[in-house]
Amino acid sequence: MNRHQLKPIATFLFVAAFFFWLCGNNVAAEKEFTSTHKQARVIKPTHEGKPIVLNTFCLDKEGRLLACVGGDNVEYVLNDDGSQEAKTNVAAKLLQVYSPDGELIRSIELPFTPTAVNQAPDGAIFVAGNGKVARLGDDWKITSTADSPHIGDMETFKQRAQEGAKKQVEEMTETFREQVTNIEGRIKKLKEKPEAELTERDKKRMATYEEQKSLYEEQLKSIEEAYSQMFSGEQVLTQKMGITALAVTSKDIFLCCNALEGYGYEVWRMTHEFSEPKKVVSELGGCCGQCDIQATESHLVLAENTKFKVALLDRDGERLADFGKGDRKAVDGFGSCCNPMNVRCCDNGDILTAESSIGTIKRFNKEGELIGVVGKAKIGGGCKHVAVAFDEKRDRYYMMNVDKSHICVLVPNAEAPEITPDEALAKEAREGLGVKLIGEWSLDGNRPEDKSAAKSEPTALGVLLQGLLGGEAESVSADDPYSSSYFRFDADGKLTMSGGQFADGENAWEAVQQDGNTLIVSQLQDSIQYYDYKIEFVSDNEATISLLYNENVMASNRYKRVLEKPAAAEGSKPEEASDQKPAKDADQ
Repeated sequence: MNRHQLKPIATFLFVAAFFFWLCGNNVAAEKEFTSTHKQARVIKPTHEGKPIVLNTFCLDKEGRLLACVGGDNVEYVLNDDGSQEAKTNVAAKLLQVYSPDGELIRSIELPFTPTAVNQAPDGAIFVAGNGKVARLGDDWKITSTADSPHIGDMETFKQRAQEGAKKQVEEMTETFREQVTNIEGRIKKLKEKPEAELTERDKKRMATYEEQKSLYEEQLKSIEEAYSQMFSGEQVLTQKMGITALAVTSKDIFLCCNALEGYGYEVWRMTHEFSEPKKVVSELGGCCGQCDIQATESHLVLAENTKFKVALLDRDGERLADFGKGDRKAVDGFGSCCNPMNVRCCDNGDILTAESSIGTIKRFNKEGELIGVVGKAKIGGGCKHVAVAFDEKRDRYYMMNVDKSHICVLVPNAEAPEITPDEALAKEAREGLGVKLIGEWSLDGNRPEDKSAAKSEPTALGVLLQGLLGGEAESVSADDPYSSSYFRFDADGKLTMSGGQFADGENAWEAVQQDGNTLIVSQLQDSIQYYDYKIEFVSDNEATISLLYNENVMASNRYKRVLEKPAAAEGSKPEEASDQKPAKDADQ
């Protein structure tokens, strides 16, 4: 056999060897990136025996949880008439210390609402929020406090904040003011005509324009009032004084603060004694009020959630490197609309990333290479703060669920129970009231296609808003945009809805827990839990279904099960069959 005959064989053997090597490496990669940890339980902060709002948390060197809790928070209450009312609850402002097993060790009162916390290499604790930063000593007492460096002179800060708020209101209402100006221009053009030349059509158009102008002016006034309240002096000041994250090294403190102008963020650096303040990062983007930073001795680490990246900067804010990509399918990509939302630095230089909505924790090395997928915490959908931490000694990971004000604890798969308490509750609910829920439910007991469903008349403001946004005016409900008129819960977990803002897309449902005649189910999209529904069964064929968000009721209505109409008896008239009524429930 000559060398020309050997060449095709050699090529084949090389390709085959490469193919088997590639397959082998793919299998190895799949094994490597199998989740190593599982959520086993949660830690829920309390104060005086009652749950308290959790703002953020971190771990100290002993593996204890330092939880920033309390402060003013808004709760939305559903009134008897179906309207929502915002109520502000004032709670204690505390830094709480919990054992690794969730036992409250101590509570430290603070003079401000804490929203950021971290520990320095020497053990000192720094906590910040609402334009303030404090240092705690070994005895857990505050040793010093200072204003956040982004504030500067308070009077000047207030003035600039109010000017910025006024500018924001003007920008947000500009489109509406343009509508009024356009109508005024049309009226003026008609009025410029001599009276004798005005036709009947011109007069009708004039009357119509006057009505439209009056309508637009009323709407503009209401919108300006709404925005003015939203960006009132006190509210905008509180927002601009916000501190979203705190990072600390052996010599520096870094604070991530709301930018005074616009919607972005900036990072300030100062010493442990709160001196030598310097702005090192400007015009930093962040989604839904979330922007996180951490630090090592060599890097400032940014979670650039709007860019799907993690950025590494030096202490002066110069970008050294970054990594990450937006990809819902790739194991090393970040999914949902804006991620990673939070980061955390490990002692060996690795970087943890936490993804909101998805709940996934991933571990990267400092070169940006994915080296492990830790697991997934149950945190619900939405862009939000999902602080993450790692206890190396106990091999535990933690992630915050802001909606329920608790911390998810992920333990190694070998330590996790075969069925966690949450899974046991879900199984009981799925096999109990979950079976009863399966079927179709509507407000009047009819399928949408069974009749010509009357749509809610849109409000005048709704028409204008939808017109400006390019949507269909008919989709805006004058009564309750959060309510759905029809549900179909399939046995395979598929959820079909009609009406309301949350009916679009591929939806699914899963049982969460039950208590008596009350069932809690979650609405999922792409396996991500977004909203919960509370179903209170009045009978087998009637139930109250309430939409929950952050455990608050957003909408609630009474629904009837859609029953199959009895088949018409042979020889009977169609109208006779349609008049038959289903048998009453056994418990009625």
